[in-house]
Amino acid sequence: MILLTGVTGKTGGEVARQLTAAGVPFRALVRNPAKADALQAMHVDLVIGDVADDAVLDRALEGIERALLVMPNGEDQLLLEKRFTRHAARAGVQHLVKLSSLESVPESTNPITRTHVASEQYVRESGMAWTMIRPTFFMQTFLGSATGIRERRLIAMPAGAGTIAPTDLRDVGAVIRRVLTEPGHENQSYDLTGPDLLTLAEIAARFSAVLGREIRYVDQPMAEFSTRLAALNLTPWRIAAVCKEFEAIAAGVIDHTTDTIPRLLGRAPISLEQFVRDHLALFRQGP
Repeated sequence: MILLTGVTGKTGGEVARQLTAAGVPFRALVRNPAKADALQAMHVDLVIGDVADDAVLDRALEGIERALLVMPNGEDQLLLEKRFTRHAARAGVQHLVKLSSLESVPESTNPITRTHVASEQYVRESGMAWTMIRPTFFMQTFLGSATGIRERRLIAMPAGAGTIAPTDLRDVGAVIRRVLTEPGHENQSYDLTGPDLLTLAEIAARFSAVLGREIRYVDQPMAEFSTRLAALNLTPWRIAAVCKEFEAIAAGVIDHTTDTIPRLLGRAPISLEQFVRDHLALFRQGP
């Protein structure tokens, strides 16, 4: 049996959809029942409760062989991930799959990536087989810029001339689905990127080509970007961490692509152009 965490978020939710489409049964641990309607419609085995509750974890992990560890970025993320890992090991979980990030390297100063580095190490030392899933900048991030792209024809982010390797969440979900449902991925770290290393200006040009109208990239001042994040009701910790992430992008921390997605899936990763075509209704205004 498989246990998923983070299913009401983007990555865990995508894995849940793909497992359901493949007819693979799984259990999901959900903290907020108000967000579980879609899972209930899929007839998922649900455990409602908090990771901080021992009884909830024991119930969720009973009979589980493989588990996906996805926790929201926050000040208590490392504590919760360690807690889940300890309980999983005690419950006899054989294989723990952790969502991390490509940028999580020991020298990082970003609190999110530093958390991932520490959590990865803790999982490796747990005695369970493990797989680290380490994607980079999700294409789906641009969905948050859809209004600006559609109405003002611009992408505004504080990335300077730094590069990213936009990666479609659907590819990441497909990799995780394979890791959870087939052997041969134990004790591996999978760095996942899209096919192209691009500046935001080059990304805007690709949007332009698909949409048939000019989309400009604006290097947004960090203070303005921070205010924009605050309007989304993010915590001060999260705002500071996201700003640190963009500072790292501008400094060139994402400087390569990998062949992991085509190697594992046997097909090319989804391109940025295909992503834009798949979301035309969000990005295009008028004829």
